[in-house]
Amino acid sequence: MQRHDGALEALAARIASAGRVFVVGTGTSHHAALIGEHLLRVYGGDVAVHAYPAFDFALYGPPLGARDWVIGISHRGNKNYTVQSLARARAAGCSTALVTGEGNPDGRAEADAVFHTVAQEQSSTHTISYIAAIAVLSTLAGHLGHRRTGARILPKRVLSDDVPAALREALTREADAAAWARTHVGRRRIWLSGGGPSAVTALEIALKIKEAAYLGAEGMPIETFLHGPFQCAAPEDLFVLIAPAGAAQERVAALGGMVADIGAAYLAVGDAARHPLQAGAAGWCAVPPVPEPFTALTCLVPLQLFAYHLALVRGTNPDGFRLDDPRFAKARARIQL
Repeated sequence: MQRHDGALEALAARIASAGRVFVVGTGTSHHAALIGEHLLRVYGGDVAVHAYPAFDFALYGPPLGARDWVIGISHRGNKNYTVQSLARARAAGCSTALVTGEGNPDGRAEADAVFHTVAQEQSSTHTISYIAAIAVLSTLAGHLGHRRTGARILPKRVLSDDVPAALREALTREADAAAWARTHVGRRRIWLSGGGPSAVTALEIALKIKEAAYLGAEGMPIETFLHGPFQCAAPEDLFVLIAPAGAAQERVAALGGMVADIGAAYLAVGDAARHPLQAGAAGWCAVPPVPEPFTALTCLVPLQLFAYHLALVRGTNPDGFRLDDPRFAKARARIQL
């Protein structure tokens, strides 16, 4: 994000006096907004930040005022309710920004500032642009925290060196992801869970498994999962437990024992050489340690590869949004996204 560093620093100077910051998006972009909420809360100098699904923000969102900022995330820049959310904000006198892919115009009537991430992806899963949008939001969070407090709450080396190195290391776990896919493709259902940023990763990877491999997968925050959904699990299911170091790790580790009690298997992703879930796991993936908000990227990458290899094993098209099936193409034509 070096090309945007100066512009994001300037944006942070404008947002520093904001009353509230809202980050909105749909689907994967909403998940990026949720991670942005974590990043801005931890590193943004106590800015009041709220992530919303764009649909809800456009149609049911809170009253807005001139001191509010609204940041929209849209890979292609044209998602219906993200555009409506920004237009609603502008009509209320808010300032706005858009994080989008390359190829979209620099000037947008709905946005005061536009930040381009990566070239438009051929794949509808948007795995690369998801990471790139989070990179923009993390850079903004670092500058905002510095502007609001005078301190480098987020050291620059974390963004420039530590996280990129950890992601490169996480990419080397593809062989594990491929083996997991071959072993577990026939499971009745795949459950994914974590806490904090990892809860968002669970949601995102469940979505990727659905989009790419057309399998039943459910992702949810750990405490939500423990309050009812676990009761419909079966020994034929697979659990993916995302448990890096952090406040939620102990609670997620407890779920591992529960999974074993019902005779099901679990895979675990964490960031420690010695981990409470490792011994009982049917598969274990260790990623390099980073500050917890950034485990939303390091724990994500091996699981993106898992979703991809599930699609390869099943012979589905991981890129096409199932539009090569005339039935799904007909259904998709009924709506505007």
